[in-house]
Amino acid sequence: MAERKHSRGWNSIDDVLAASIKLLPETPDPELHRINLHWNLAVGEEIGARSHVVKVTESTLFVEVKGQEWVPVVRAYKGKILVKINKIFDSKGFTEIIVKKVDTISGIPDKPHKIPAPRSRPPADMKPTAREEQLNSITDPELRGQLKRIGAQLRFMALACLSLFILANCASRPVTPVQKAEAVEEEAPSMTLGSSKTSYAIHQVKALNEKYPDKNYRDPRSYYHYLMAYKDEREGDFDAAARHYAQVVRFDPSNEELHTHLVSLYLRTGQFEKAIASGEEAIQRFPDNVRVRMILGDILSSQNEYQKALTHYKKIIAVEPTNARAYLLAGNNLRALKKYEDAQKLFQQATMVEPANPLGYHYLGSSLAHTGEMESAEAKFKKSLTLRPSFIEARENLARVLELQKKYPEAKEQYQIILKLKPGDQKINEHLKQIDHVASADSVDNVEVADLKPYEPEEANIHTQIGIIFYEQAVYLEAVDEFRLALASEENKELRLVIAKIYELFGRMDKAITEVEAYRTAGSGDESVEILLNLARLYGLNKEMRKSIDLLEQAVVMDSENDRLYHALALAQMSLNENEKAYQNINKAIVLNDKKDTYHFEQGALLERLGRYDEAITSMKRTLELNPHHSNAHNFIGYIYATKGEELDKAMHHLEQALNIQPRNGYFLDSLGWIYHKKGEPEQALVHIKKAMVYAQPDPVLYDHLGDVYFAMDNVTEARKAWKTSLALTLQKLEEPEGEIPDPKKLRDKIQKADQLMLQSF
Repeated sequence: MAERKHSRGWNSIDDVLAASIKLLPETPDPELHRINLHWNLAVGEEIGARSHVVKVTESTLFVEVKGQEWVPVVRAYKGKILVKINKIFDSKGFTEIIVKKVDTISGIPDKPHKIPAPRSRPPADMKPTAREEQLNSITDPELRGQLKRIGAQLRFMALACLSLFILANCASRPVTPVQKAEAVEEEAPSMTLGSSKTSYAIHQVKALNEKYPDKNYRDPRSYYHYLMAYKDEREGDFDAAARHYAQVVRFDPSNEELHTHLVSLYLRTGQFEKAIASGEEAIQRFPDNVRVRMILGDILSSQNEYQKALTHYKKIIAVEPTNARAYLLAGNNLRALKKYEDAQKLFQQATMVEPANPLGYHYLGSSLAHTGEMESAEAKFKKSLTLRPSFIEARENLARVLELQKKYPEAKEQYQIILKLKPGDQKINEHLKQIDHVASADSVDNVEVADLKPYEPEEANIHTQIGIIFYEQAVYLEAVDEFRLALASEENKELRLVIAKIYELFGRMDKAITEVEAYRTAGSGDESVEILLNLARLYGLNKEMRKSIDLLEQAVVMDSENDRLYHALALAQMSLNENEKAYQNINKAIVLNDKKDTYHFEQGALLERLGRYDEAITSMKRTLELNPHHSNAHNFIGYIYATKGEELDKAMHHLEQALNIQPRNGYFLDSLGWIYHKKGEPEQALVHIKKAMVYAQPDPVLYDHLGDVYFAMDNVTEARKAWKTSLALTLQKLEEPEGEIPDPKKLRDKIQKADQLMLQSF
């Protein structure tokens, strides 16, 4: 399948600003003069505030610099400035900069520009803040960094300064999804951009457009919505991205790529009516847009509007005669209209423009079979399978045409291969038995042969077929697009699980949950334990453990003899510190399956949480009986012994075993250091705990242990620092408790004791 290219329109914030600068007209106004905008972009804030291009020749820039001290600075950076300037202009034409010192520069103010305040009073909840505070309020570090760099480069450019003002204000307060979707309907800038009647930036753009009607100045609101869409799309929230792209298109309607991307997002999110409306609007502006016409054709054909869809596919073929997908989909529409001979011509064309595509041969074979050309159909199905041996539908159709030609041994061979690909398929099994019966030498000419009805394979949706190919090639988002189209034609609930898996790969557990819940809704009422387990896992990954527990409890009722369910339920309850309930459920799992080392390990961990240390050690020893290389069980036994301050030699032995298996495990090294601390060897303890910090993430227990070791070495200052760090990390973890954390009160007591000792030492 030929790769379908999607274009975002703008690839980065820098591209957005560069594009806007290139659209500016030549003007005597020095602040809007294109070369000076590029100059400031190249040299940055400090030099840009004190210099100005006054003349340009074919290879030289003549620059005035305010202040003698800045002349050598500009000369020192001349090489780098020329590289940047030439890069901006996509040329190598500029080779020299002539610098002249002046006292004042026309067009550069003595003080930085100030953005005039809106004439109307801002809302009470929008108090003015400094630019740095506004930028720091953006939670996305990459976006914040880009905006800070842009701010440094463009501070003294009027139009870019306005853009920065808008971008900073856009982040000044959070916007709810409802506000994103609704607040822009009548007056899009009303979120934080200000009313269109009061926004200074919008007035400036309108004034420029009135002054230069032949130029295309972008509405600054389009930048805001583009940045929000860029962020949402990068995070996999395609619904939110589509809402913002709708506004980008509204304020920048002349950009074809933005229209294309909006329609693509509507397809990806299953908003077909909006996709059609936006697509038709885009086609009015850009009638030769292949991507938009393809989406319109796909959606219309999925709604059985075959003739309307064909109009778009035929236009695509006229514009782009090598587009194999257009031939395939147009042929599929003709096949749906039972115009098999016309379909054959298009499928034949698809195989010519893309001979490595198995779908073209498959659908050509299917059309030939419909017109009774069995030998030709056989050849096409075999060619399709040569290109893709796992193509089950092509193999089923090949078996069928072989059977219709009474080539039973060959048909039987194909059915046997299908059973390997689809083990346990009852329909194939039954038909194969009938083939075995009639394929014998004594019955080939028997009347029984006439009674054998040929196998009728279920025809998969063409978009499902295309989507599967994309999925196998790891082109996941394109696969989602195809599966959405397949779901529009018919509810194939299995596709919901595939889409859910794709969203999970992108880290969007909420979207994955939506798809699995849709799968359950589309079911016949029979609930599957496996689906409940999968959904419970997704809710757990989405930090909705209560819902996860509810689903697991339902699963346990459905299959009370399934040890895996009790184990999963125990783990979910442990995450909410429901340790007594978790202990009961892990015991049930052990009763059903006593040979799983994992179950005994979890039992020991729960007993330790419940303060039953001796029983916990017994469970861990049982774990090691089942799996002597269970490093976590070795660590656990050693750590419990060390915590109790007994059997320290045994504790050391277990930790050595654990570290033999995982020598770079920071938590194991911490446990070993803690044993040395209990043995009264603080120097050795310090060595191992510091080494642990190299391999482990910052952990409050680690820093608590480090403080105790320093304190044992009479290093009160370092002990206090470690305890303070431990307390800070503990308070962070209290919001989302996970794993062991120290007691904050005990840490504060230790810090207070250290403070008192330090005061006494003075």
